[in-house]
Amino acid sequence: MPPTVKENNNPIMALIASCILFGMIGIYVREIKDMEAGSILFYRLFIGFAVILGYFVIFGGIKNIKLKQKKYYVLLLGILNTVTMFAYFSAIKNIGIPVAVLLMYTAPIYVTFLSPFLLKEHVTLRDMLALSLSISGILLAVNPSNLMEIVFSGGKVDYTTGILFGLLSGLAYGCSIMTVSYLKEVYSAVEQMFWSTSVSLFILLPFGVSVSGPVLLENLSMLIPLGIIATAFASLLYLRGIARIKAQTAAVISLLEPVSSIFFCCMLLGEPIQPTTIGGCVFILAGAVMICCSTPRWPKISKEYFQDTWERFFQPYMSMRRGKL
Repeated sequence: MPPTVKENNNPIMALIASCILFGMIGIYVREIKDMEAGSILFYRLFIGFAVILGYFVIFGGIKNIKLKQKKYYVLLLGILNTVTMFAYFSAIKNIGIPVAVLLMYTAPIYVTFLSPFLLKEHVTLRDMLALSLSISGILLAVNPSNLMEIVFSGGKVDYTTGILFGLLSGLAYGCSIMTVSYLKEVYSAVEQMFWSTSVSLFILLPFGVSVSGPVLLENLSMLIPLGIIATAFASLLYLRGIARIKAQTAAVISLLEPVSSIFFCCMLLGEPIQPTTIGGCVFILAGAVMICCSTPRWPKISKEYFQDTWERFFQPYMSMRRGKL
């Protein structure tokens, strides 16, 4: 095998391995008893952060980590990461892994919708089609008709709460992606991970100290592998891979995480997977793949396009408010 091929495959394999390990998070979370989502998240980050910090100290990477400009956005990233995982863990506890992981991976929808306003990025027809596919996947996986029946009948409050937590995890994850994009010119991936994790640990400290000794000891058999395997090792592999391949390729490969989560859920926990969940998975992942594809080949949706559409379909019935487009 030529050296160039080997060099290209190594980071890809590292990224694939990291996605598979991240996909195991839900398995550990489901098996942890008598601990709130915030407490689980604190010890996951604490154990993983300790291992990663030790790795950086041993190999000399700690000296390159510095706090620079845009400090408030680093703080924001830590808050967003905390909200993402807290909501995700809460969703897992209430609605199970398959639907929870699908709702978290609705992040591309929010990125597509918000990036034109926050990052001044253009929206393409391809983006809008991908957005439609992902929204269809959410509706198929969640099944709003059943959800409304649950709400109005007053039953299964946990399910409704889980859906809301899942949607919140996707929104926070999408905002986190945009914040990472904003910070990438100032902070490396390692620096972002270090400082955002430090912020998360500070926020979650009250949850950590609230856990009693017996409960902590009882769950260490799950918390330790969650922190070491599904956090520290997975993060190091992710950083090793993400730094050496194209962002578009990394984004597509990262979709292995929800697929592996659902696979582990089915094989190890024996959770039944509904056909609507599988259909929703296909639609959401198809939309995410379309968004993550390489160079767009479809024209940009411009201001003139919206104005022309308005004039054709809506102008006869109501006037367009000036200054809105």
